[in-house]
Amino acid sequence: MLALALAAGASMAASAPEPYKEGVNYIPVMPAQPVSVNPGQIEVLEFFWYGSPQCFALEPYLQSWDKSKAANVVLIRVPAALNPRWDLAARAYYTALQLDLGDQANAVIYAAIHISHRDLASAAGYQNLFTSQLGVDAKQFATAWNSLAVDAQISQAKVLAQRYGINKVPAFTVNGKWLTGIGFHLSGAQMIGAVNWLVQREQALLPSGTP
Repeated sequence: MLALALAAGASMAASAPEPYKEGVNYIPVMPAQPVSVNPGQIEVLEFFWYGSPQCFALEPYLQSWDKSKAANVVLIRVPAALNPRWDLAARAYYTALQLDLGDQANAVIYAAIHISHRDLASAAGYQNLFTSQLGVDAKQFATAWNSLAVDAQISQAKVLAQRYGINKVPAFTVNGKWLTGIGFHLSGAQMIGAVNWLVQREQALLPSGTP
């Protein structure tokens, strides 16, 4: 009886409809792209722009998922530098990383743009924000902002966006194989659900015993 029950359960699972549809809610990346994580890890890239209302609205869902995701899943934020204004925001993101501010700076920048409605359209605007709200010395900010390391990171972000054909945000890639995000008939919460589901599919492909 137990064997019959297990067989029936397996049959029902196999026939259950997938919650997200290929070609509608996500697409394969063709060709698949190399990832920057270690074997046994799963890479998730988030392409974003600070000025995007959709990216701002997505933040709570993304942060919640980031805290609960499996230990072998690596979330990498990639500012989409698709035009000069977006380049500026990308420089602000990587400047924050250079200054070890990370999530703190993300929250401050998003709030400045979407809550306080500040027009961060210049390096001076970002410098004022970093010095007044993040406690960064003006000289320290300028050194990071103009550093070769930040230049290199922006160039790499542009390469990644080009490889994946990113032209709007938010967008997510999973393990170099799958693309989802805005334009795929998903709300913010559903985007994260689709990412998590694609991650689970990739988890199932890992060798048995992978942490």
